[in-house]
Amino acid sequence: MCLLVIQHQDAPKLSKEWLADFYSHNQDGVGVMYAEGGKLIVKKILPKTAKDFESFYNKEITGKFCAFHLRMKTHGDINLDNCHPYEVLNQQEHGIDLWLMHNGILSTGNASDEAKSDTWHYIKNYLVPMLAKNPDFAFTEPFAEIVAEHIGSGNKFVLMDNTGRYQVINQNVGVQWGGLWLSNTYAWSAPYQVSKNSKKANWGQEVTVLPIAKSRYGLSSWGNQSLIEEEMLELEDEEIYLHIESELADLSYFGFKQASDIDFALAYEFIYRMGMDAFFEILECLREGNMLEREFIAVMENPVKATRYIKVLVGEDY
Repeated sequence: MCLLVIQHQDAPKLSKEWLADFYSHNQDGVGVMYAEGGKLIVKKILPKTAKDFESFYNKEITGKFCAFHLRMKTHGDINLDNCHPYEVLNQQEHGIDLWLMHNGILSTGNASDEAKSDTWHYIKNYLVPMLAKNPDFAFTEPFAEIVAEHIGSGNKFVLMDNTGRYQVINQNVGVQWGGLWLSNTYAWSAPYQVSKNSKKANWGQEVTVLPIAKSRYGLSSWGNQSLIEEEMLELEDEEIYLHIESELADLSYFGFKQASDIDFALAYEFIYRMGMDAFFEILECLREGNMLEREFIAVMENPVKATRYIKVLVGEDY
């Protein structure tokens, strides 16, 4: 998981508090890409502190139309090679510089070379063969539809070339805030009122509100820490992701195919807002027949509006 951002050139400068918040959730590498003078400029850094990221942001990001990415490792080593963006095509071989940033966890994995990320493998195995002989296809609607269906809406791609053209895969899943498009609401302290649309007149006001930090994975948001949450705190980040994915996949064995197919990102968003305890309580409600499948999906899709319903449900003695 990570945070992927597209920035409008007129977006207000982010405060050191927001930059520190972004960094606190995603500390394993930062990269930016933007077109300038017919070239695609790519810069990367492995910041050791939030101050390092702030300096990089001030020098390389602010005031530009660009895409930038903060990495939280799930697959592959922590190094500049695995820091986004990644090269897809290059001028010498393909007549175009095309690079990509990714947010999510790809089911295609990284088994053939575990030192490389899942993103690197996806580019090598799928995107290069698809685009090498027809680079312009990357900026078409059919390309976006094909790739979106293949990777699922829990994953988001941003591709950009040296002329400034860009393509966003699963853009509708992200949110807008302060002149930015952000790929998720779980890898930063997103305000609860953040929306799919943000008016330029409101950008300045939106970023002046200081971030309210979220606890790790929403743990203890229901009160005292449970055994489930204590066990989760002992796991590495990737192990937690895989455990949650496994729990959702297992729902198909209980006959809940639609519920098992919900996006991992929705479950993760639910956990950040409602807590790990609530997630497992809701799963148990579904398995035990105390909740309809459509109700489970509705709760996962909009946990904030369903808060009152959830508190009543998980408080019942079933």
